[in-house]
Amino acid sequence: MHPSRIFLAIGLPLLLSSLLSGCGSGGSTGTDPTRTSTVSVYLTDDLAGYESVLMTVNTVQLQHTGGGRLCTIIPGPLTLDAAQLGRDQLLDLVNTTSCEAGSYNRLHIELNENVTLVDANHQTQSCKFVSYRDDAGQPNALGCTNGMCSLDLTGAVNLVAGNHEHVALDADLREFTVDLTRTPCEATLRLSPLHAQGMDNKMASGYRKSVHGYVSGLDTAADTFTLTRAGRLYTVQYGGVTDQPGLDALLTRAQTDSLKTQVRCESFNTATTPPVCTAQTTGNQPLKAVTVKAQGTVSSLDTPIAHTFTLNYPVGKTLAVNYQTAFELNKIEGILANDAMVETKLYSFASDYYLAREVEVED
Repeated sequence: MHPSRIFLAIGLPLLLSSLLSGCGSGGSTGTDPTRTSTVSVYLTDDLAGYESVLMTVNTVQLQHTGGGRLCTIIPGPLTLDAAQLGRDQLLDLVNTTSCEAGSYNRLHIELNENVTLVDANHQTQSCKFVSYRDDAGQPNALGCTNGMCSLDLTGAVNLVAGNHEHVALDADLREFTVDLTRTPCEATLRLSPLHAQGMDNKMASGYRKSVHGYVSGLDTAADTFTLTRAGRLYTVQYGGVTDQPGLDALLTRAQTDSLKTQVRCESFNTATTPPVCTAQTTGNQPLKAVTVKAQGTVSSLDTPIAHTFTLNYPVGKTLAVNYQTAFELNKIEGILANDAMVETKLYSFASDYYLAREVEVED
């Protein structure tokens, strides 16, 4: 049994500026600042005991059950590794949309029932969520049927133009047991009502907001670039990152080859257009402010001495990878071998090698 916590944080910055169109099936309310609010959605967790917890969120909606008000804040489907967010202490920005200003009294969530777990011994279990109810008579229950799970969380959320709100959904993933009498194994998702201090508490404990996407407009003289995610632009300032040598070279490669890049924001200003993420050295050796993911097959593996290999990815491109840091941090998942398909998380460039802090061998 591994008691652990997933934390879904929903930041609600309510702006008076020009707002985005569309608000779920409730339709657009236009750009009238007296009627709409901007909603930014972040995901994070406190998961312990697992190297990876892969789950898929199909949709998240704010609803007002009496007034018919509805706003889809995560249109989904969104596959996430909850354990990874917890290890890196991230509140990951997954969507920004506009919602009709006013009160909401329910958060409706739909999940795929399948969840894939990788434990500390790198063993993989394909499990499923099962129905759960907090206590007798409580409305916060997870119901699962025909491969899908849904739940409705009660709690007041007031979107008022001109204010900034932080709303958090606190959840428990309980009883991650490998029960050999059941195929597949089962996991229970327990959720508590919405509360206002969740995100602030996370930030106080060392978590930071993050954005990920694709690099463009890299200016290595000014230490800035643009990050694009789902059509939205974010300006990243990385001059304060001092512990990642060769970061300019890594970002250049990320831009050239369209490699997904994630930035941990020491500060995140959503009042500007585009929003500005300022990255700084974390001071925590395993955590890095900027990381780049690259996926491909392994060749020229030198395991016992140099801890290097060549990563081959489409079309005809290669990266020389040094995974010494991943080895020292025990962040190699699976058996590394030539011809294996792997995903690497890169953070620096030095001595002709891109440095990896994580290597995951994929099935």
